[in-house]
Amino acid sequence: MMARSSITTNQKSTVASTSVYSFACVIGGAILAFGTTLLVSNIAGATVSGLFFQVVALFAVMTVACVFGSDTALVRSVSAALAIEEHSSLWKLLRWSAIPVAALSSMVGITLWCLAPTIGLITDTPQLAGAIRIAAVTVPVAALMTVAFGFIRGTHRIISFALLQNVILSLLRLLAVAVALWAGAAVANLSAAWATPVAIVAILAWVLVWRALKVIPRSAPSPTQGIGAEAVTFRRFWAFASARGFASLVEILLEWIDVIAVAIFLGPTAAGVYGVVNRCVHLGSMLEHTARIVTGPMLSASLTTGDAAATRRIFTTTARILLVTAWPFYLTLIVFAPVVLSWFGEEFVAGALPLSIISTVMMFAVSTGGVQSLLLMGGKSHWQLINKCSALVVAVTFNLWLVPMWGLIGAVSAWSAAVVVDYGLATLEVARGLRIRVAWASMLWPALISTVLFGGFALFVRMQLGATLPALAVSVGVASMLAAGIGWKMRRYLVQA
Repeated sequence: MMARSSITTNQKSTVASTSVYSFACVIGGAILAFGTTLLVSNIAGATVSGLFFQVVALFAVMTVACVFGSDTALVRSVSAALAIEEHSSLWKLLRWSAIPVAALSSMVGITLWCLAPTIGLITDTPQLAGAIRIAAVTVPVAALMTVAFGFIRGTHRIISFALLQNVILSLLRLLAVAVALWAGAAVANLSAAWATPVAIVAILAWVLVWRALKVIPRSAPSPTQGIGAEAVTFRRFWAFASARGFASLVEILLEWIDVIAVAIFLGPTAAGVYGVVNRCVHLGSMLEHTARIVTGPMLSASLTTGDAAATRRIFTTTARILLVTAWPFYLTLIVFAPVVLSWFGEEFVAGALPLSIISTVMMFAVSTGGVQSLLLMGGKSHWQLINKCSALVVAVTFNLWLVPMWGLIGAVSAWSAAVVVDYGLATLEVARGLRIRVAWASMLWPALISTVLFGGFALFVRMQLGATLPALAVSVGVASMLAAGIGWKMRRYLVQA
């Protein structure tokens, strides 16, 4: 009993400390990404920004398609292997993922290179051809970088991963985009600036993989093999990965399909406005994504060893942390949407109402806790695939129906409906299928504090000072100081089971 108690304390400390450092990296990366979007929108304008966001969307979709879920499969398999001291399988797992991904991404890159001029002609935007070819060259590099990230996360080097993905990559992109804009605000220049840092970070990521493999001893199979987990085979690895791969592809399509629909029905200028809205919301979703990254290996290890208590504790802690970090961000966007969007240029203020609507829906998404991570680490990638496909059907149907009628409001309505379907289904599956629920009563205080300080107080300040930058500064500054003081007083509560 004493040993179990000690482990419990260590797990709490690990979740809290790793989350703090990782969230710090996310905040730093979010600020850098925000600065990059500000530069592009202010200097290049809405039209060029819209074209650039389309290239970024294509690059993201192709990369996810080539990785095909192998990064998440590595997180699950590597962390599970380490939990039962199955060190000898790590090299094998890395080969199983890297070689197929390298082959597939190379074929996709070559195909995309050949099709680039045709895409430019079909879309009546010849300047896209050069930008697409730059993306095509970078897709194999980005895919292998993502594989390396999966292995790094599986070995519990979460902070190293967060530094690489959120801070170093974002900083290099900001600097490269600044140089590209100085040279001329062309779509090809911006695409090259976006893609080039990927090669640098990919090299650094594989150096970390090599160092991790050298440190971890090659041991014989553990006598605990099969206790709480099945032996990993190539077939089982890719059965899980392929389901996750389809889900990831659908997930990235969900992230960008509304931008694409706006570009098709309303033109590149409207796509530029909506793309900025999308990027602002994405900054908040990075917090939920990072929570998934931090807790994924821990959840896999606890599920592998059959420690249900630890699984519930990690899940509840994640939900509380998201409430006190993501909710303030989204509430600030809801109240001060016109102020935030005016930083990108006056033409982007038209997206204020869509930004407020999306932010409200995202508050629901993050309040469900790490349901997506729990499904994946519990081996239920096929459940998540069904959820994502259901959400994609809703998004496509509503975009085709509502965007021509309602414009940007139609796009945000379609996106919101898809999010509710996705996270609603995941929450039901975790509660009924895995029998793990968030203790909603324990979420009351974090939710109440965030709502009062960053919602109610912010609204009061806006009513007094108007939708202005000083009002935003006063609201965020005062609310943050009060929240920090309350958070310090309640720090034990936030991480307890």
